[in-house]
Amino acid sequence: MPGRREPAKARGERKSARGPGRPTSTSGLYAREKLLEAATELFAKQGVAATTFAMIAERAELTPAMLHYYFRDREQMLDSVVEERLAPLIAGVWGPVAAGEAPAELMRGVVERMLAGIEKMPWVPSTWMREVLNEGGLLRGRVLRHLPLQKIGALSQSVAKAQAAGTANLEIDPGLIVFSLIGLVMMHMATIKLWAEVFGRKAPDREALSRHIIGLLIHGLERGEKLKSGEGRQPGKQFGLRPTRPMKRKASSKRK
Repeated sequence: MPGRREPAKARGERKSARGPGRPTSTSGLYAREKLLEAATELFAKQGVAATTFAMIAERAELTPAMLHYYFRDREQMLDSVVEERLAPLIAGVWGPVAAGEAPAELMRGVVERMLAGIEKMPWVPSTWMREVLNEGGLLRGRVLRHLPLQKIGALSQSVAKAQAAGTANLEIDPGLIVFSLIGLVMMHMATIKLWAEVFGRKAPDREALSRHIIGLLIHGLERGEKLKSGEGRQPGKQFGLRPTRPMKRKASSKRK
């Protein structure tokens, strides 16, 4: 009859048509985010290879069945970590880089955006060191596909242009400057707590680290008077080594 209320039992049976354990759209998004968050934290702490689905589910306080509902296997989860976490960070860091800008300003922007992104995702440096830089890292191939080579090339070209104009240190390799920049940021952020513990000092905040790293990069880029065309260099000093001197042999005493 029109207007007749559906029995509660029938309503319950109709709602259960989603299937046991299948989440609603709202709770599903929340659960998936928790699983990705738990996975990235564990990857940073112990590595991808040592992290099981059971560990991720336990850390997220969800069931293994829920985890398998969103990620059929580890490969799909790793794809999601890169596509939804690391790739947006990389795009945000390198997106504003534009050809023609001074190298110092380009580097300053990249460093500041990297530190800002890591502040929101503190698991990135350890994971980057272990799973991207490390030979055989399980995220290396996935991450390399997202590197904006054109943007990275713009920074290298900016350094080369400054060198040609006589305003940048000629000993800097334009092709390596990006590795130096990323390495400084990732290494500092991955070891900052250890550094503070070993030396008994308070860990520097984001602004202090930014000043320090940018200072190293920019002052290393500056051209000193004695570095014009390489004059003033001595063998062995390019790596901070003292020139070696031949050892003098002691005169042997004659036997009587």
